[in-house]
Amino acid sequence: MNVKKAHLAMFGITIGIIIGCMAIITIFVGFKHEMVKFKTMLVSMVIVLMFQFLIGDPIKFVVLAIDRTFWPPSLYIPPRSDKGKEHDRRDFLKQRLSSQRANLGISSQYRNWKLNEQYKLIAHDLFTYGQYFLCLMCMILVTRDETLYHNTRIIKELFMNNHTDYTGLKEVYFLNQLYDFIESTLVIAFNSNSSGGTATGWAHSEQTVLLGVIRLRQLRVIDPDIGLSPPQFSEMYYMPDWQLPYRRLHYADKYWRIYEPWIPITVSFEFLDGLLMNFDHVGSLNSYPELSGYVSLLARSTANSMKVLDYLSEYHWLTLNTSAVFIDFTLYNVDVNLFSICTLRLEKTPFGGTVPDVQVESAKLLENVDQMPFVGLLALIIYVVVFIQFAQSLAIKLWYEPELLQSIWNKLDLFIFLLNVMVVVLVVLREALVANMMKKVEGASKMEFIDFRRPSRMHQLTTITIGFLICMTTLRLWRVMQFSSVFELFTRTLYLAWAAVASTAIAIVIFLMGFCFAVVTINGNNSNNFNRFVKSMVMCMCFSFGFSAQVKPSELFHGGKWLGILLYGVLAFVIIVLLINVFVSLINDYFTIAKTMRDSEKEHRINFFEFLRIEFSGFFNFIHNLPCCRRNYVRNRRTVAENVSRKLKAIDAKTMMQQRQRRGYQEAHRQTDEEAEVVYKDRGERIINVGNILNTQLTLLSMLLFDDDDVDEVQPETQESKEAEENEKSKDKDQAEA
Repeated sequence: MNVKKAHLAMFGITIGIIIGCMAIITIFVGFKHEMVKFKTMLVSMVIVLMFQFLIGDPIKFVVLAIDRTFWPPSLYIPPRSDKGKEHDRRDFLKQRLSSQRANLGISSQYRNWKLNEQYKLIAHDLFTYGQYFLCLMCMILVTRDETLYHNTRIIKELFMNNHTDYTGLKEVYFLNQLYDFIESTLVIAFNSNSSGGTATGWAHSEQTVLLGVIRLRQLRVIDPDIGLSPPQFSEMYYMPDWQLPYRRLHYADKYWRIYEPWIPITVSFEFLDGLLMNFDHVGSLNSYPELSGYVSLLARSTANSMKVLDYLSEYHWLTLNTSAVFIDFTLYNVDVNLFSICTLRLEKTPFGGTVPDVQVESAKLLENVDQMPFVGLLALIIYVVVFIQFAQSLAIKLWYEPELLQSIWNKLDLFIFLLNVMVVVLVVLREALVANMMKKVEGASKMEFIDFRRPSRMHQLTTITIGFLICMTTLRLWRVMQFSSVFELFTRTLYLAWAAVASTAIAIVIFLMGFCFAVVTINGNNSNNFNRFVKSMVMCMCFSFGFSAQVKPSELFHGGKWLGILLYGVLAFVIIVLLINVFVSLINDYFTIAKTMRDSEKEHRINFFEFLRIEFSGFFNFIHNLPCCRRNYVRNRRTVAENVSRKLKAIDAKTMMQQRQRRGYQEAHRQTDEEAEVVYKDRGERIINVGNILNTQLTLLSMLLFDDDDVDEVQPETQESKEAEENEKSKDKDQAEA
């Protein structure tokens, strides 16, 4: 056993002893940790190790470098040892035999150094980004929870439709019916589980509780007249019953519940609200800003909430100037640790009716690392390790060769790294917001609105960033997959056809925009799919690509039968048959041109898998020598001669079949003289290498059998030896003549 194998054996024995001791201590020590505590200990160990590798080791090496710089040690010259292993001729022959066997699989095609460097770079990228992509996908799939979708769908249906105990938002046809809806659906339904009317359990689910109180927010227009410009929402101060002028009373702070519904919300929002909540709700009629309007809060008990509703109804809080009413609250399901941030919107149309809408955002905001399953925790740890390797590879590459940053692929790598850092920062900020909100829940009063929309918005931003990260990582794999001829051909097709494809796409978009303007103008008032321009564009594109389940032909006939036939004919024939088919045919033509150009080059080179077979021959030989992969000789009640004859006949039959199948291809692609010469040289080199291997094997065999180290090798006669011999003969002849 050599030194390397001895060190590996000692390392394996040490690791085995450590793992065995830890297992024995865990099983027979006499105590058992809780699952959450065990996960916390495991995560703490991983964090400590990451801190040591990422921060501790660099600091240690910096200190050692400073020490060696200012106080350099004396040079140590190790003594020469005469007891080293002496290599005899047999060892050199074994080394030569291994190198000759390695050269047996190399032909002239492997001497394309530029191609080899390209394949080597692709192999490195495939190992780096392939495992990173797989770990990212595994972590996403493990951490996703389908409960969020079902919770969102069920809550939307419960608030939108009618039920036994209360009415749905869809049945609120006029604005004055909103008070009855709030009373039955939001006040009584959340306090029906107790006789006193103070419990916060929901009528549909006792484990679902209401956090804080419900907030009512309305947006009022300054002028109720409808014009072409967007509506201007009021931010004026009013007295109760919308009386002017506004007067600041000295007891307004004490009776704030009376005066708050008439004061705009812009007075009380914080800086964090302006940073996270500064967005508009896109409704069916207008866009409504979040940080605007007039707010009124309900109470925790049924009696106090009814008093608030009676007060608002008595002083006419909802009037003709009311444009939209938003109802915001947060539900928490204890069993699944799930937050549901609900926003119910009711828009008032100019005709007096209403348009309802329910928005629900489901999120697990309290899911810490110690609450994750073991599979998710393992996927997260593996992803962190692989990401550290990816970051290390990127940092080393850009540190030693900063000019590589000019490449678009290296810029994409840097962008992927920044996206990962952004996800970590967003997760940390979200956890800080959630922790702050939970402290607020602990000390909240009965009349306080607890706004979980801020951490919910942070959660949405984190999810969107993760989506961009998946897109960028998938796009980065395009560069790695260039070893495949299909990807390379498609890349060349895009390079050749981008100008024509872009101009055709612009023409299609212009024609589609004109068609959508016509459809929205004619059918927008009667069709939900064509009431907006952007939605109409989406529906037409979906219909063009075959997704026609949502679009019915009858939706285009609201302007008359003949005009509907014309619009449907334009959509079904001009856009789908002509323009889309022209777009696809154009790409197909350039694909054919790129394929013809590739075939005309006739570049005689190896593929990526042949390169891997030679570059990582040690790994493939190790796999081939495994007991499960090793092919043993099976007699099958035959002699050796019968088995050999049977195998040779099978090989001949297979060869004849392959030749018969490739005959048509060979007639269409006949080899040129240059290719035939390359094949002839490769065959000659292979025969010479086989002769060298046999000669070395015979020499080793004679040395092992006869214990003779003085056996001379018989060098095979090659073309170079013949030329050298002829040169020597000609020199001798010239000297004799002289």
